[in-house]
Amino acid sequence: MNLWSTNGCLGYARRVIEKDTSYPERARHAQVVHELGPQIVTGALPPGSPLPIEERLVTELGVGRSAVREGVKVLAGKGLLETRTSAGTRVRPRASWNLLDPDVLSWRFTPEPAEGDIRVLADLRVALEPGAARVAAERADAQAIRHLDETLAALYATADDPDAFIDADLAFHRAIFAASGNDLLLHIYEMISIALRSVRQVHTRSIGHNKDTLPNHERVAVAIRRRHHRKAEEAMREVVEVARTDAEQYAALCCGKANR
Repeated sequence: MNLWSTNGCLGYARRVIEKDTSYPERARHAQVVHELGPQIVTGALPPGSPLPIEERLVTELGVGRSAVREGVKVLAGKGLLETRTSAGTRVRPRASWNLLDPDVLSWRFTPEPAEGDIRVLADLRVALEPGAARVAAERADAQAIRHLDETLAALYATADDPDAFIDADLAFHRAIFAASGNDLLLHIYEMISIALRSVRQVHTRSIGHNKDTLPNHERVAVAIRRRHHRKAEEAMREVVEVARTDAEQYAALCCGKANR
């Protein structure tokens, strides 16, 4: 499969999630995973806290003992829980979590991300995306550049529709990672795009602002097309710095109000 061939920005990411998920969505232990996982990630069950005893979980979740045990195993595999003979099952420190696990990302950033999480994601983009644009300018082949141009055209075509623009914007940035020819870079983007979609939904709603960002996106695409790796890096840095400013303003305004 070519790195850039996908049906929409998140098509590949969804396939990765479906393939890597260690439990079918309708399995009984999936209920345990999706009840306890968000509580851990959002801090309702803080690091170091004990998991409720098995009998209580069976009663509260309406599942059997085997489902509880399997669910605990899945969460342990994500780095969220650890079981010790002497101490029982406890929530692990955040540093032990698999932060790029699709479920962990989803629980962290939906239904609405916290102020700190918005800033963390914006910082990650500043650290990662300019370098990806630089590599894309150095490595992209003709097919990758054609695909990048198609995603740029889609950005312009959807500027008046915020929902469609979000899809087009994610596709444009994915095309740059794919154009790098680096499967590790692309995999990282596929994972964080789960979080990016959530953040875009809450602050990329201004049609006027979206249109204002189009020239910067075009500068990135032109630099990659012309193999100007430094210009590609600089142009992408400007794009993500603007996005970081937008995210921080939204976080300060909306998340700050929510915490009052």
